[in-house]
Amino acid sequence: MNTQVTAVIVTYNRLALLKESIAAVLAQTYSVTKLLVINNNSTDDTAAYLATLTDPRLQVVNLTKNIGGSGGFTLGLQRGFNETTSDLVWLMDDDTIPDPTALAELVHAAETLNGEFGFLSSNVRLADGTPNNVPETAKNWSAKSDNGLIQLASGSFVSLLVPRAAVAAVGLSIPEFFIWFDDIEFTRRLARFAPAYMVLAANVLHKTKGGREPDILTDRPERLHLYYYYFRNKYYLERVTDGRKGAFKESYRNFSKLVQVLLGRQPKRWRKASIIIRGWSAGKRFQPTIRQIKSK
Repeated sequence: MNTQVTAVIVTYNRLALLKESIAAVLAQTYSVTKLLVINNNSTDDTAAYLATLTDPRLQVVNLTKNIGGSGGFTLGLQRGFNETTSDLVWLMDDDTIPDPTALAELVHAAETLNGEFGFLSSNVRLADGTPNNVPETAKNWSAKSDNGLIQLASGSFVSLLVPRAAVAAVGLSIPEFFIWFDDIEFTRRLARFAPAYMVLAANVLHKTKGGREPDILTDRPERLHLYYYYFRNKYYLERVTDGRKGAFKESYRNFSKLVQVLLGRQPKRWRKASIIIRGWSAGKRFQPTIRQIKSK
């Protein structure tokens, strides 16, 4: 196999996890051609640590402001394709720890498919073995299950392998999302371009603290401002995917959540209600431009 792969890790203030992720990527049995680490203006010792690393495959991008996970992954895709000759870009969060053979399994699947796929996703597990970031399957999900491939309708940035041809056709992910649903929107476009799959043998560990769906009702006060993006992006996603039907369903969900906030004995309920309304309203007008990569 001589397929070139550029890996991209996007990080923000999680140095201990980042160290594990970098070590796991650089130790893959199928070697990456390049590893781009997008440091989203971390305020811990991330930049200082990255400056000590000497592996020639490593390239660090230290940003001067936090552009969100969405911006980081878009930048990684841009640089991964525009500044290299790589055929594939492998995207992941800094809490993703791939098994040593994860990339080899992904590349093997890519070559078995003759490069004709929208994206390939890993088999993501928590430390206790519980499946995590379970993706949306396609209607004909079992078409290639005998080959260890489950067809998907969307995926996540926990471990995602994307081919140059697919990104050239559908464009980059949308950096303006900042956080939440950018991976689903992007991978839905990719899966409409060509069949996409989970590779069951490509195992990765997701060292997330969460596991639960984001919820403005229960999240920490210091994270509430981020829910503007949650409600805006989700409304936009459903609107562009299912038109008026999707917009109506999302409006119903948002109205129900608003009622829960206002009628419940919620701390900061007026702030939460304002965030829901502002994000919901913004989603009706949100119309970001989809950027393209350079021709190879």
